[in-house]
Parts: sequence; C-alpha cells; structure tokens
Amino acid sequence: MPCACVLMAYLGLSILDGPPRTVQLEIDDWQNTSWGLHAIDRRRISCEVAIASDGSRMNRCDYEALSHYLIPNGRHRYHTIYLRPPNKAYEIDDVNHVANGVECDCTWNTETLKQTDPECTGAAQALLTTPKRIGTEQMARHRVVRYREDDDDGNSLEVAMAPSAGCEVFEEVRTFRGTFGIPGARRQYRVTSYVAGEPNPRVFRIPEGYSVGHKGKR
Repeated sequence: MPCACVLMAYLGLSILDGPPRTVQLEIDDWQNTSWGLHAIDRRRISCEVAIASDGSRMNRCDYEALSHYLIPNGRHRYHTIYLRPPNKAYEIDDVNHVANGVECDCTWNTETLKQTDPECTGAAQALLTTPKRIGTEQMARHRVVRYREDDDDGNSLEVAMAPSAGCEVFEEVRTFRGTFGIPGARRQYRVTSYVAGEPNPRVFRIPEGYSVGHKGKR
C-alpha cells in the first residue's frame, strides 16, 4: 500500500518513471468560483524534476497562489529527494537549511508511458478516450504531436507528446465549461526544458551546510 514517501517522490506531478532525464515545467491552474470574472483562484507552479536510472528522483517546485487571478496570495517552495536505493526520502527546507529524512516503509510499482509508434497514437489512446490528432509543432526543442478530445458537457483535454522522448507529455491543457460562455476552470501543464541522460549527481545530495534530521519510517 502506498505510503507518504510516494508523495515525497512524485509531489503529485504526472511525470512517470522511465529513462533518466531532467525536466523543467510550468503549471498554470485556475478555477472560476463565481458567475463572472471577479472570483478566480489561481496557482502558478514552476518545477525542476530529475530522474535517475535507478529510480531516484529530485523535485524542486516554486508555488504561487493568486486570488482574483492576479493578486498574490502566498508563496511556497517544495524540495524533495527520493533515493530508491536505500529507499529513503528527504524534505528539504531551503530557507532554514534543514533536511528531514525518513525511511520509506513501503515499495511501489513504477509506471512508464510506452512509446508505441512514431506518432504516439498508442500513448494518446492510453490518455484520451477518443483522441483526435490536430497537428505537430516544436516544443522545448522537440517535435510534439498534439491530440484533443471534447466531451458532451463542453469540457476538453488536449495533450502534446514528444516521440523522440518516449512520448513524454510536453503539454496538457484541461478546460472545464463554465457559465455564460466563460470557462469554469483551466489547467495547463507545459514542459519548458527536457534534457535526456543521467542528471547531475549532486541534485540527489543534501546541500552542504544543511542539518539533517530523521523522522523514522513513513
């Protein structure tokens, strides 16, 4: 059964395991909580995620909350390191220079997105019920193939996947229908940089000068 270490390893991001790589991404997520445009809760997130060939992961994300779409309402940083061997995770506090480590009292099966053909049609079918190919473009120096589906309620999901990166999702846009033609919510996930190969080993180390504590097993 999954444990708290799963959250520390993945931070809720939809980046699957697989080949070693370093990914930089942005998320722009907003929800309209009223009938007009005056009550929109929004969050902007920028992350760097490093994945090693042994399954270790590093996540560093800056999170900004905004009210009324533009008014700042708080900032946070999340920085975690998960080391598959020896199955330990660390929460890194970069403000106070503290690293809290835990022994992961569980294991889990890793999931990878399999490339099935040069146009990622199989990968698109795994994500969308009725994918419609709508074109190709360049994104983060990679060619991506874009697919879209719309449901009967007026909601849409659009994904762009890079065949040269094992059909990694480089962009995902979810739009939810609102009232009076105004969208009710929208979430955009977008890769801004993709570097294949083993990440720099130092990203999986506790920064020098940080005090290290331990919180047992989780």
